[in-house]
Amino acid sequence: MKKIFAILGLVFVIITVCMIYLVRKGVSLRSEPLIKPTVISADHRNIASHTVLRLFPDLQTTHYVLWGVLPEANDTQLLMTYFLEEYYKQFQTPAHIIQDGTKATAEEIAKCEKPCWIKLPHNLANTLTANEFISGKIEPTQKPYITITVMPFNGDEEVSDFCNQEQRLTLECVTPVTVREIHRKMKDPTQLYFFLRKYNERDLFLFVQKELPKNGQ
Repeated sequence: MKKIFAILGLVFVIITVCMIYLVRKGVSLRSEPLIKPTVISADHRNIASHTVLRLFPDLQTTHYVLWGVLPEANDTQLLMTYFLEEYYKQFQTPAHIIQDGTKATAEEIAKCEKPCWIKLPHNLANTLTANEFISGKIEPTQKPYITITVMPFNGDEEVSDFCNQEQRLTLECVTPVTVREIHRKMKDPTQLYFFLRKYNERDLFLFVQKELPKNGQ
């Protein structure tokens, strides 16, 4: 019996040492899949409907949604319109929109009622790195938030040496690394796809394919 406890104790020590090493050394952390690669409908509306349904519990409890969509192209504006419509359909309440969070004061943001959707540039709508907007204007409110960044891709992105060597995902590397990971799941090369991934518990990345790969794969 003593030998068994000794062996178990040794195993736990080894596991602990390995965990400490990995945390200090750093590991390649993958994002969590929330919506698998899905063919985009002709009107693109299924992107919004699928996402709102998948995030229903998060959207129900979250005060702020930080949208990484600026500067907005026409297709992104249309997508946001769909999101507003789908949100209202599910929750029977309209979202309060701050069109450009970089121009809003901390007071305006603090007074924005739930659900408060704030549009931001991509680099300010995630916590992959230190984020002064979030630390300065969102966290002081002590209200729950999530980030959703719309990430366009073509499907033929190459992963740079820099991204291959990264031990943690960065905004620069999220798209090529993640697209490479799910590339084989986009089975029909004649269709456009979207999918949703989660990273760091509250950072959501909505990947939307803009055009077919030039290499036809």
